Amino acid sequence: MQPLRPTPDLHPRRRAGLGVLAAVVLVAALTPLRAAARPAGPLPASAPAAVPLAPPSPELEGLPPLSLDLATVPVEGRAADAARQSYEEADAALRAAQTHRTGLDRAATGALAVQRGLSARAAAVRGRIASTRQRLDQLQAAIADAAVAMYVDGGPDARLDAAMTDEQPSVNEADRKEVLLHASLDVLLADRVAYQQRLDDAEAELAEVEAALAEHVAAHGEALAGRPSAVEAEVAAAPGVAQRRVAYERARATAQVAGVDFSLVALDAYHRAARTMASEDPGCGVQWWAVAGISKVEGRHGTYGGADLLENGDTSRRIIGIPLNGENETAVILDSDGGVLDGDPVYDRAVGPMQFIPQTWARFAADGNGDGTASPFNLYDATLAAARYLCRASSGLAGDDGLRRAYFAYNHSEAYVDTVLGWARRYERAVALPGPTGS
Repeated sequence: MQPLRPTPDLHPRRRAGLGVLAAVVLVAALTPLRAAARPAGPLPASAPAAVPLAPPSPELEGLPPLSLDLATVPVEGRAADAARQSYEEADAALRAAQTHRTGLDRAATGALAVQRGLSARAAAVRGRIASTRQRLDQLQAAIADAAVAMYVDGGPDARLDAAMTDEQPSVNEADRKEVLLHASLDVLLADRVAYQQRLDDAEAELAEVEAALAEHVAAHGEALAGRPSAVEAEVAAAPGVAQRRVAYERARATAQVAGVDFSLVALDAYHRAARTMASEDPGCGVQWWAVAGISKVEGRHGTYGGADLLENGDTSRRIIGIPLNGENETAVILDSDGGVLDGDPVYDRAVGPMQFIPQTWARFAADGNGDGTASPFNLYDATLAAARYLCRASSGLAGDDGLRRAYFAYNHSEAYVDTVLGWARRYERAVALPGPTGS
């Protein structure tokens, strides 16, 4: 990749009038890693991304430190797809175990409740049986007494009829008693039949209730017997689900965001930088996609030269430009850091995914991911430093005019400005994030 030709006024010795920004401008103007200045083309086509999962529990250990604002941003890639499938299989197994265990719990609870109801009903039926038997015993005794009385005081039927009609004044009280005795016996016999039927019905009901009660006692016992193994299966499945969810979230972090050409880690770096600047410098208005456009052109979102962007924002290998020794259309910039960052003790070289030269990094170094270290080779750190530089160079960065001024300060090339702005606006349209830094 050919570096852009620096304009004469970008030489550090000819920028005295710009003060602290003099060296900063060289961060982009002298980098050998920038893509050729050209209008940004369409974003790569991609297959529809899977519906995002619900955000993971923040209590899971080992989760990548991504912003919760990105929890539902869809990603794509084989590794993420495989990790998601593995998680969903484990989650389905856990849910099945949970369903089985809760089913046993519901069965045990339901059977116990029915037992209580049936036990109460059986007690009530037994009470009816006891009272009915008692009444039958009383009736039987009364019938026996009546039969004995009739046998002792027996008389001709005509006499009884006369007693009933009360036509003869000579009918004595004994005759009337005999008539009443016959009537009472008939009532007692009818009552005995009725109460015997009640007893038979109650005993049949009791047999039915006791049979149902036995079934629910057995069901309750079966549910309780099966619960320990169900709980064991559920407990055994849970850690695997947690581990696979963490593995998926880590794979997701380094997967490509659906519809664009950078990973979720890169998006998180841009989003954090914009969010930080919204707090530090609300009037600046820099958006995540504005710094994403620079990152695309400067270091291909941390993947220039075959590097991979790791989940903590570091690149798998350091991205270091060619020596700024006046050759290859570069200005001459002598070493400013003893070769600490770029490994060159003679000339400075642009370093990291945002291509800072060491002397510029010394002014704008930032710790974008809060790990206590500011490194130009970490995209979180480099992106926040670039965002701060853009805000120092211009304001009102949500509009094209402000962005053009800031991008031009980053690199005095209209072609560069057009390219970066083109990519920035494409990213803005391709990914929607919540909040003021995602608009």
